[in-house]
Amino acid sequence: MIGLARWWRQAEQHENALALFRQAIGKNLSDELLFRTMWDIAALEKKLGREHAALPVLTDLAGSRNPFRAAAYVELAKYYERRERNYALALEMTRGAIELEPTEALQRRADRLEKRMATPKTSRLI
Repeated sequence: MIGLARWWRQAEQHENALALFRQAIGKNLSDELLFRTMWDIAALEKKLGREHAALPVLTDLAGSRNPFRAAAYVELAKYYERRERNYALALEMTRGAIELEPTEALQRRADRLEKRMATPKTSRLI
């Protein structure tokens, strides 16, 4: 089922792929395959411009030990920074990713978010 879903994804049949991925989640998958399938669902939803549908899946991935946990934190940080403009939550997600896989890019993101939070908001007249 998952193999067919990946084939549908490759063939740009995203809705068919998502339907099969979601069906597979309900089956008794190994943890490794379950987490990979959840990541595939989140990535496809994001690709289709439906970040709101990807959020619960990414939140589940970030909340449990799995190989996609750090990447899920990064995607959540991007969403909260860019879409919600919630810099505090974006910083929290970034710090979660840094704890798991520290990189210079993540540290730069954290520094940038800290600066944004320290700068007082000014109201615009127009």
